[in-house]
Amino acid sequence: MAWEYGASPINWCNDDLLDLGDEFSVEEILGEMREAGVHGTEMGRKFPRDAQQLKEVLAAFDLQLISGWAQIHVADRRLWSEEMAQYERHLALLEALGCSVVVTAEGSGSVHWDRNGDRSQRIPWGPDEWDNVLAGLTEAGKRAAGHGLSLVYHPHLGTNIENESEIVRLLEGTQEEWVALVLDTGHLGVAGVDVSRFVRRFGARIKHVHFKSFRQSVVQQYWQGLGFLDAVRQGLFTVPGDGDLGFGPIVSALYETGYRGWCVIEAEQDPKVAPPLTYLRRALQYLEDLEAQV
Repeated sequence: MAWEYGASPINWCNDDLLDLGDEFSVEEILGEMREAGVHGTEMGRKFPRDAQQLKEVLAAFDLQLISGWAQIHVADRRLWSEEMAQYERHLALLEALGCSVVVTAEGSGSVHWDRNGDRSQRIPWGPDEWDNVLAGLTEAGKRAAGHGLSLVYHPHLGTNIENESEIVRLLEGTQEEWVALVLDTGHLGVAGVDVSRFVRRFGARIKHVHFKSFRQSVVQQYWQGLGFLDAVRQGLFTVPGDGDLGFGPIVSALYETGYRGWCVIEAEQDPKVAPPLTYLRRALQYLEDLEAQV
């Protein structure tokens, strides 16, 4: 097996929809991860932010911290000082826990991560804002490198970097040394990207993988105007091996391009509807079966 599998705590306890999975403790989440057989986890909102406390919690379950999500807002240069200081604090925590990547997304103008509040539709960036974002992410990537980490950018639905043309603009406007890429199969697929073709095109920039599937019936509702968080509530995403995204070509493409990093299984679902341990086990078996065929 070429990859190490990890899991995201969002499978149990949602970071944005605070009622979904709030009943789970961090110990319950990590215990089910280990029961399923994964070896790593990303950060979740129930996790302690003190490095020593987090080390002790993870050690109790023999789990490694893989990374942690960071929103950054650099489309407005006036925010850089404050944003970079916050980012540095996050980098220091990930460095202390032995991570190698920092999952990063730009929230300016997005539907629910903009500093000015939520909205139904994103506010597109103009040329100056794009220039600021590309320069700001390069600066953030340099700061990440100073902590021994690679910035891996996460294209995300409802943000200004969600579809293929926007991702291409990001990659062409930054250097691989400072800005790499998260392959999130769910977000890319919903955005209309041919995921396996995308892997073959940009494999050199992919340094982190989020494996998740989607349900086409909810995708159609999303593009007809259903809000992102409402779509999540209605089951937009699910794990590999469930839903409507076939992973055979994606797994083959990742092997062909030589990917050897973590693969994090992630599905933002209501845990009462989709029991996380059951779905995680299903995904692992599905992906391991596909790997055996490569």
